[in-house]
Amino acid sequence: MNQALYDIAVALLLGLAAAGSGIGDGLVMSKYVEGVARQPEARGSIFASALLGVALVEAFPVIALAFGIVLLFTVGKL
Repeated sequence: MNQALYDIAVALLLGLAAAGSGIGDGLVMSKYVEGVARQPEARGSIFASALLGVALVEAFPVIALAFGIVLLFTVGKL
């Protein structure tokens, strides 16, 4: 029973991290498109900031995956 609860926790952790990352990517890129539409001459600097934002958002599910693996293979076995 205890292991099943840890499995559910890991599934929720990974699922919500993936959903949050998808939403975050969408928000970053929508603001990028909005910024380019307002100021097309600043496209390069806005693009660099957008890529940095996407990279930071994409780091979150990788960290969640690491925590999920730790939860799944160590804490659940206690």
